[in-house]
Amino acid sequence: MKQRRYTGFWTIAACFLLMLTSIGLQPAAAQEPIELRVWDQFTDPTESAAVDAIYGAFEEANPNIDIVREVVSTDQMRQTVNTAISSGTGPDIIFYDAGPGYAGVLAEAGLLEPLEEYADQYGWPDRIAEQSLGATSINGTLYGLPLQVDLIGMYYNQTLMEEEGFAVPQTVEELKTFCQEASEAGYTPLAFTNNPGWQAFHQFSMVTNNMLGPDAVQALVQNNEGSWDSPEVIDAMNTYFVELRDAGCFNEDVNALTNDDAAALFQSGQALMYPTGSWMVQQFTPEAMSDMEVQMMPFPALEGGEGSFWVSGVGSAYYISATSEDKDEAALFLDYLVSPEIATQWVEEAGFFVPMTVDTDTLDVPPLAESILMELERATNDEIELGHNIDVLAPPRFNETMQNGFQRLLAGNTTPEELAAELQAAWDESWEPQGTPAATPAS
Repeated sequence: MKQRRYTGFWTIAACFLLMLTSIGLQPAAAQEPIELRVWDQFTDPTESAAVDAIYGAFEEANPNIDIVREVVSTDQMRQTVNTAISSGTGPDIIFYDAGPGYAGVLAEAGLLEPLEEYADQYGWPDRIAEQSLGATSINGTLYGLPLQVDLIGMYYNQTLMEEEGFAVPQTVEELKTFCQEASEAGYTPLAFTNNPGWQAFHQFSMVTNNMLGPDAVQALVQNNEGSWDSPEVIDAMNTYFVELRDAGCFNEDVNALTNDDAAALFQSGQALMYPTGSWMVQQFTPEAMSDMEVQMMPFPALEGGEGSFWVSGVGSAYYISATSEDKDEAALFLDYLVSPEIATQWVEEAGFFVPMTVDTDTLDVPPLAESILMELERATNDEIELGHNIDVLAPPRFNETMQNGFQRLLAGNTTPEELAAELQAAWDESWEPQGTPAATPAS
């Protein structure tokens, strides 16, 4: 495998199942040497090693194409990718967050290449679930090739909770009681941290889906039916960001600690529960947490709400820069990344929950990852209903208001009613219909 350059920024990396059909690996049409610069966010050592292997195998099959991989954190990419691509100095391919507030901003600026023709050429709709392709489309045009399907809920350390005699909370009231008991025993109950602020997006998505129900959330983000300043949404915000804070569920430095800090608290056994997504599953393997059984659950039900739902959505996808001079080769590379054999590698070696159906009977994955795959399969079979990850469906202005607002709410510098009014104002200023797909991964 060729030598790669790395730009080292640590990050969290940020899963709808896809249908696999077999395709052959195709050599690059052009034989002159070509360099494809790829920015991705796979900073975890296990993920990075798997990505190196996958990229290297593509180079072996296409010896005239050199993949120059640059690892860029999520936060750093959000700050630099627009300028880098528009200036012509950026990569040919980016692995970036899906949705109107992220990749949609680049697409609207003409910085991403539409993929409709390539999708027809390679038959991606035959392999990739319709909902997943819809999640990486802007105004009906496909721009991204989805790779990760996220399942958002709460990890919990089953071993320590059983040793301490703590029951797994099924309702918010039970969660408050658990927080008090865990704090008294010397634990951080929930490893929720909110620096730089995106983490609160997922907490808001969980409580809002549990309060309103997935259908009502979809109607709100897709059709603008309902409002973000309704009593129900205010109650959901108050429950998580005020009541759980006051119940001692979070670290006192919640707005100062990073996601890496949260993962370390949970991995070390200092925290008993960790509300986040399936992209963190590689951190909690039996090798990483020996003698500890880790399980995952949807966020507990809220009083007066519709139930307890997993939150799901396409996390990130591969996009081709509109300024790339080698778009055909870039599309060839993307097609390779969603080939059947590589799909299995993504799951087994990188720990991703890909938007492709794989044979779970033959997969070699840890029990925690297998349980997540089974939940996604249950959703595919309409056995459970999945909630919606709000930030990947919302416009940028709304996400900015969430990020700043939830930090102020946690700090006691605003109220749920005031923040809800700000969110509604931001939504009114920037919402446009996007044809949001359903959350279920069925294809």
